[in-house]
Amino acid sequence: MKENKALKRLKPVVKESESSPMREMMRMMEEKKDLLSLSAGEARFDAPPELIELAVKAMQEGKNLYTSTNGIPQIREAVAAFARKQFGGKIDPGTNILMTVGGMEAIFLAARILLEKGDKVLLPDPGWGVMRTVAERQGALVEPYPLEEKGGWVIDADAIVDRMDEKTKLVVVNSPSNPTGATLSKKGFSVLMQKAQEKGIFVLSDEVYHNYVYEGEHASALSCGSLDNLIFINSFSKTFAVTGWRLGYAIADPWIIRQMGIFKESISLCSFSIGQWAMSGFLNKSDAYLNKAREFCRANMERLVARLKAIPGVRCEPPKGGFYVFADFSAIEPSSQKFFKQLLDAGVAVVPGVFFGSKGEGRARMMFACPGDHIDQCMDRIEKTLVGAA
Repeated sequence: MKENKALKRLKPVVKESESSPMREMMRMMEEKKDLLSLSAGEARFDAPPELIELAVKAMQEGKNLYTSTNGIPQIREAVAAFARKQFGGKIDPGTNILMTVGGMEAIFLAARILLEKGDKVLLPDPGWGVMRTVAERQGALVEPYPLEEKGGWVIDADAIVDRMDEKTKLVVVNSPSNPTGATLSKKGFSVLMQKAQEKGIFVLSDEVYHNYVYEGEHASALSCGSLDNLIFINSFSKTFAVTGWRLGYAIADPWIIRQMGIFKESISLCSFSIGQWAMSGFLNKSDAYLNKAREFCRANMERLVARLKAIPGVRCEPPKGGFYVFADFSAIEPSSQKFFKQLLDAGVAVVPGVFFGSKGEGRARMMFACPGDHIDQCMDRIEKTLVGAA
């Protein structure tokens, strides 16, 4: 084979071992015919029809061009009003908001601005694995803080505060959590934000599942502290079932927003224009859809939990929020990756719990933001496999 002299001059920017294990899982799933999936990290129900109509209208009106990096004024004003209503806090649409390419870009930009080599970052365990990768690529040191399972997963503010020290630069909170559905209470957020401010530590609060809370009301970092040390991350993907639009936003101190915006200019320049125009016309009349989507997910969560609990050896408490149950199958198979392969052979895809940290071993993440008959079909196969093997 001919030598590739150009390629030989390159050094890897990232280790291929850093690739998400989800990629290998997806490869295995692609090879499987007649596969039913509960592994997706997105809503499998319809987006609001009026929102789609507004997007079509924007395209027909020629609003297909670049926007300003921070986002059109109309969407920032709509986001500010939506956030004040949903979360609380004082938000200036001109200085506190940056529209981003999904919540992912907001997280990356925040990490790029905040973190330097040797900084310590506190991350949840179990938690979304991408956060660890983003932090470590900045040279940061990651320390997990445990989520607690107390009749359902919860985020314990004291467990976070106890791990804060002079090296801690950033605390990441995801409430409701992926994969556990754990939430942080308003009291917990207040304690965390106060202690973090006293110690000069930033808090990144990822609240993309805010609409899907099944016990009480959603508590937000925005209502429990100031923007002095808070970076609030959200996205329309989960809220309105438009993951492919890649449209999210960050709310933070004006200096941080300016820094993130300048960095964004050389990465994506701007965010999805059609989505900005459509969302700016829909956010202020989205309540009916949000309530309908939440109750749809609540009913399917209860459906999935009931069927899992009926299987001998399976432990599954109802999550307090989010799109997933984080069921414990360790009495059947202690290795979550072996369990994933067992269910894959049965024609059902889930996500191995160990992908989310050491506390996820023996568990599987299963998505319920999908039609009830799909859940039933998946559970029929799972029951046949597990109960038949018992």
